[in-house]
Amino acid sequence: MLKFHICLCLMIFCWQQLPAQDKSSRQVTDSYAADYMDVASGYAALFSGVRQQPLLQSLLNHQYFKEQEYFNGRLSCHGVVYPNIPIRWDLYRDELIILSPNNYNIALKSESIDFAEIYGYHIFYLYPDNLPGCPPAGNYIRLHSGDDYLLLEKLTNTMYRDESVQNKRYNYYFDLTTEFYLLKNGEYYKITNRRTLLKTLETHRKELRRFIGAHNLRYKRDAEKMALEVVKEHERLSRYE
Repeated sequence: MLKFHICLCLMIFCWQQLPAQDKSSRQVTDSYAADYMDVASGYAALFSGVRQQPLLQSLLNHQYFKEQEYFNGRLSCHGVVYPNIPIRWDLYRDELIILSPNNYNIALKSESIDFAEIYGYHIFYLYPDNLPGCPPAGNYIRLHSGDDYLLLEKLTNTMYRDESVQNKRYNYYFDLTTEFYLLKNGEYYKITNRRTLLKTLETHRKELRRFIGAHNLRYKRDAEKMALEVVKEHERLSRYE
């Protein structure tokens, strides 16, 4: 963003100097002006979403992925990649939020975003297709994309009212649920525990059980790590068939 504002200041200065320049110099300035307009129009499209409306409830925790604060992530919009964009993911309303230069919280339009990368995760909007078992539309984490499998993670925050304190003003909190979907042979399978994971993968069950034990993987403790590591190990074993 700092680069964008510096470019703007330089452009204003250059245009102010136009009367004193010769034709050649003006052509160079016009070239810089065209470059600036390309950058400016790109950022204008990026901030064309709607302002995020704050929640009015009294909250005990926040609804965002990992942290409530913005993370300088990577964002692709209409094929243009923007590095170091302040971004966060609202898991309650399933919205990607960016911070505009005038400090507005902007909810991005799903159809405009190719992907976002924050905290090392690749996030994209999935549109339902005709494949069996396809999960509902929304933002998903692409955990793994290999030759044989596509592993997706869906995070959802649900709001509940805190019933432990009886007063006129209730407090509310968010509870996070995680779902995994494995695309295999043109069909999606929902993964809910270790048993469904091994059942979906079908082969090499004995080797995978040994792998799970050797690496001390537990679905209830860290479902994301277990699902990812087991799927990758199954792909590795399948190469030697």
